[in-house]
Amino acid sequence: MDGGGYRYRGRQKPHTAAVQAEKIRKLLREERQRISFNASSVRALSVRLNQQIAQALCDGMKATLLASAAELSRWTVRTIGLSSEDLFPSGLQAEQHLALIGELKSELAELAESKAALEGRRVKLLAAARRLGVMDDFELAALSGLQHETIRKMTWGHQPATAG
Repeated sequence: MDGGGYRYRGRQKPHTAAVQAEKIRKLLREERQRISFNASSVRALSVRLNQQIAQALCDGMKATLLASAAELSRWTVRTIGLSSEDLFPSGLQAEQHLALIGELKSELAELAESKAALEGRRVKLLAAARRLGVMDDFELAALSGLQHETIRKMTWGHQPATAG
């Protein structure tokens, strides 16, 4: 050949399935990070709540009052108090302790709602990926942090919207 003629220099368009799979991979990674951050935030807030309950007990508040404010059993409140040593009276009034405990409880409730929303989005993504057939259950398990059998059970009969 003499080099004349037409040569196509464009790029081949990626397959739609590959594009969808990569989009779902990215979204699942992001959801896993959000769920992990939510869980660590819940742990930190729970520790702060326990510390506040222990401090309130140290300051002389009754376990029954703290149990009702924290929505815990009296046994749990007593256990928290017994597990926290080396506390000294803080001088806070009972109302201040109850207000702090109420704030921490409401923050924990918000995180619980957020967790439910995050897990709902994860189920929709998993269902979309399974419906499209762009990834197998083992790859979905690796991306989501769930076991492949759990993914099957969670998405069974689930009608997802398109992943986008």
